[in-house]
Amino acid sequence: MPPPPRPQIEDASDSDSDSEPSEMDPADFPPALPPNDSNDDSSDLPALPPTKDLSAYAHYQCLYPVYFDALRTRRTGRRVSRALASPNPLAREIVDAVAALGLRTLFEPAKTHPKDWANPGRVKVLLRQQGSARIKNSCVLFFFFCFLFLFWKLD
Repeated sequence: MPPPPRPQIEDASDSDSDSEPSEMDPADFPPALPPNDSNDDSSDLPALPPTKDLSAYAHYQCLYPVYFDALRTRRTGRRVSRALASPNPLAREIVDAVAALGLRTLFEPAKTHPKDWANPGRVKVLLRQQGSARIKNSCVLFFFFCFLFLFWKLD
């Protein structure tokens, strides 16, 4: 059986001017249209008020989606057991679930975790206010959140 034929490389020359695209002026193109927000899935979500003074939220506990991602390892950022975690959580879903716990939250959609820069969003949660704590610490918050989030995803 003979070996298969090898591909051959052809030399291109400047004499092939009919195959070159003609130069175009950028002004020949129509102007860019503004992005269409009518297909945005987040249009049904309530708008959050803009925050100018972020120092008031410095003592809030930060939650990133990577903390609860079942597809991540502990080394890559997951902070709860795999049994309690859910695959690919979004920051907006975390905001809704934590708000259902009755805690004050701040959603920062532009913030990212250093180990999870492809899934943007950070949620800040107020655990203690004026000496009283409904939730003792961040570990308890993670535990309550995971159970609530698992039931939230089932619905």
